[in-house]
Amino acid sequence: INAEYGGFAEDAGISSQMAQMKPIDILKEELLPTVIPCGERLLQMGKADKEYEREKLNCINWMVEYLYKNNPRHKAERENAELLDIPFVQKILAKRPQAPLPLHLRLTKSEAATLIQAGVRGYMARQDDHVQGFREKIKRKQAAATVIQSGWRGHKVRQRIRDEDLSQRDVCTVYRMKSSVEEEEEVEVTQ
Repeated sequence: INAEYGGFAEDAGISSQMAQMKPIDILKEELLPTVIPCGERLLQMGKADKEYEREKLNCINWMVEYLYKNNPRHKAERENAELLDIPFVQKILAKRPQAPLPLHLRLTKSEAATLIQAGVRGYMARQDDHVQGFREKIKRKQAAATVIQSGWRGHKVRQRIRDEDLSQRDVCTVYRMKSSVEEEEEVEVTQ
């Protein structure tokens, strides 16, 4: 055990007497008296929580914490330990951080039903003829606004060109004037 798990025997507090035991004896005398009550407690929680509707219950994490707290050799000192306080969990998470639980494990049935209903109602509302007509109206207004803005920008450039003496300006200056007009308009819009 020690070589295979990199010091697991010392971390778990396995005695030399236990290291000499047969695996079946270790299972019967040491492991099952703690694991069976853990499984029973998990099933009781599931029944009490109406068909496993308990929020954010990760069964593996819960069992690790339960077994660590209820180890008969260390029960008093580990009574208030949390999952992230367990040394071997910290080592494992340092090497391989745990991915967040998928959404279907984080939501209760009622939260999932609410989320599905909201999606379906939104889809149905978007398919309504009034909403479709409203979308078309918005697109037409945006297109009209683009044409008006384009016309206004052209008007401002032509006005500036007319006001200045073109004989003293080169073509590059005219283009710079056009871009400065657009910048002025952007400043006006943001204010």
